[in-house]
Amino acid sequence: MTAREDLLLGFRLAVGGGRGSIVRLVLSAVGIGLAVAILLAGASAGTIKENRDQRTFASSVRSEPIPGVDPLTYGAVTTDFRGQAISLVHLRPSGPNSPIPPGVDRLPAPGEAFLSPKLDELVASDTSGLLRSRLPGKQVGVIAAETVLNPNDLVAYVGSDTVREAPMAYGFGAKPGYDKVLEQGVLALLLIGLFVLLTPVFIFIGAISRLGGATRDRRLAALRLAGSSARQLRRITAAESLVGAVAGLVVGAALFLLFRGAVTNFQVFRFGLYPKDLTPSWPLVVLIVLLIPALTVLTAWFAQRHAVVEPLGVVRETAPPKRRLWWRLLPILAGIALVLPDFGMASESGRWALIAGAVLLMLGIPVLLPWLLERVVSRIKGGSPSFQLAIRRLRSDSGTPSRVVAGLCVVLAGAIGLQSLMAGQAALGAYQDTTDGRTFVNAEGPVADKAIAAVRAVPGAADFQAMRSMFVTMDGALSSFAIADCPTIEASAGVTGCKDGDVFAAAPSFHKGQLLTLTGNDKREQPWSVPVTPRPLEGKPSGMAEFQGVRVFATPSAMAGVDLTAASVTVSLRDGAANPDFVELVRNSVAPFGWDANVAAYNDKRITDEARMFGDARNILFGGALLVLLLAGVSLLVLAQEQVRERRRALGALSATGVPVRVILRSLVWQNGIPLLLGIVIATATGIGIAAVGKRMFWRSLYIDWAAVGVLAAAAIVMVLLVTAATLPSVRSAAKTESLRTD
Repeated sequence: MTAREDLLLGFRLAVGGGRGSIVRLVLSAVGIGLAVAILLAGASAGTIKENRDQRTFASSVRSEPIPGVDPLTYGAVTTDFRGQAISLVHLRPSGPNSPIPPGVDRLPAPGEAFLSPKLDELVASDTSGLLRSRLPGKQVGVIAAETVLNPNDLVAYVGSDTVREAPMAYGFGAKPGYDKVLEQGVLALLLIGLFVLLTPVFIFIGAISRLGGATRDRRLAALRLAGSSARQLRRITAAESLVGAVAGLVVGAALFLLFRGAVTNFQVFRFGLYPKDLTPSWPLVVLIVLLIPALTVLTAWFAQRHAVVEPLGVVRETAPPKRRLWWRLLPILAGIALVLPDFGMASESGRWALIAGAVLLMLGIPVLLPWLLERVVSRIKGGSPSFQLAIRRLRSDSGTPSRVVAGLCVVLAGAIGLQSLMAGQAALGAYQDTTDGRTFVNAEGPVADKAIAAVRAVPGAADFQAMRSMFVTMDGALSSFAIADCPTIEASAGVTGCKDGDVFAAAPSFHKGQLLTLTGNDKREQPWSVPVTPRPLEGKPSGMAEFQGVRVFATPSAMAGVDLTAASVTVSLRDGAANPDFVELVRNSVAPFGWDANVAAYNDKRITDEARMFGDARNILFGGALLVLLLAGVSLLVLAQEQVRERRRALGALSATGVPVRVILRSLVWQNGIPLLLGIVIATATGIGIAAVGKRMFWRSLYIDWAAVGVLAAAAIVMVLLVTAATLPSVRSAAKTESLRTD
């Protein structure tokens, strides 16, 4: 036969070989398709970064003056609605040539607002009406969707004639500055994470490509008997493998397009994508289209390296060749050599050395695991019948399960190491809240009295405290100065016996009758004569006084002759009615004051921007790890179903000799579980090692995220149990005595 005829025959064997061939083709297409979808998503990383950079650039404020441009006052404040952050951007033009933000065709006039698409949906779905009354101004339009950084961002452009002390914008389209921590740390972690998520995909593709090996060998023996040469058999095998690869490419493209259409529904904290962001670059698409078929063909040929196909049958080596250890240690030793020296994260070479070392350490897992599994099972003796069946099967073929488990363990090791690093940084970036569940309202001097009255009128407001803030010049330096009534001072400063007219100070360096200078937020200076001898503070200030660093407290009567409209006010209160929307009512009460008032409500922790950044990256990688874990489960399921099909005769014989089906099922659990448990131990040790070395990125102490370790390990174990349960119908069918008659 010609080469063309050989290829056509391989195609016919793949799709026309009966029900078994169709089942194998479907299983291969599903497994490879899921892997291809993940690869296409990974190939979109460049487009994602480029599009996000463009949106960030387009919305960044240009602060340098531009001739002929009237500057735009651009002040952004953040409010929250039921746990969702809303950015209110107050805009005030200084002339007709003021710049216009991207996404709108004109600047909103005072009392008008443009809302982002997601905020528009949220307002429409809010049946309580709390959010609509919060937003300043009447909605006059919607911001163009693809100009908002993330599709789920809640943003409003608000026209204002009261905003002040805000940045001046001469245009939009400036290159934003990137934090050094992001450049040196998070970027390195994300590169390692990308390797962690994509490398196992190729391992799973190789494992799925081995489906139907025994059946293929029998067909090749028949073709050998019909006169086909060894070269023709390789061509037939290649064509048969290509059918599954092409079908997997089609399925993967379909899955990718389905996910791409729904990508706006997925968001990790503030990070989200538009469908057009998830567009793989064409060179990488071509590479995937060429690489997947090539990998499946090479894997199919590689699987036959120990088989001799003769006209009268297939002869395989009764025992696989002994695996050598020396070359398997090379990537591990090379990785250790790169990560142990302290090259320093400040240099480009140091960062790449750490990345390369971590990658080599994780590459050592799939290389070392087959050898280690072979040594472990060869030394195990005894046990229950199901355990002995599993050990016997692993001794005869430890490579197939170890390949899938090795890919899974790369994910576990990388996820454990990266999760520990990022969880440690997020934990260090968060600090315990000392506000004891209070809600705080900050208002500028001109609206201070109105804000106090509005907050007092909120239903359920309890434990009310109000403290005005100024600055006093002492010993040539400014110190925080608070004016409050006696109950507030006693609660905040830890003093007793307060009377109106008293003054309290930490280590007072002034005396009665001394003339001091007070400064308000308006920078206006006022003289103040100390009316009484200051009393010392008896304890450390707490609550909002501690947060503001107050060193001097004064009661209202001690402030005679001082214009307190220059002092901002901080109001503290609690929810006394157990109303879940209490904080929203407080926010609504001060919403009419716009730029001059804001509300802060904290739960158990306050989180810095750096901690949020690490938390976002951590959740992205954790979600990717679970996705690849799902791919590993599909691969295990495909391989388990195929092994049951190939071992129908053996399973039927076991059942005929009296072996219960439950024993066979338990043997499958052991067969998949033993490599997995061994792999989890190796992955955990490798992940902790990566975390121990990687902590040098940020010069912080080691933090092991045992919760992530437990969740990932438990998910892997549950996956094995689900795969085994899914094979139950196939095992019951194969274990029927009647199946021996057909075989």
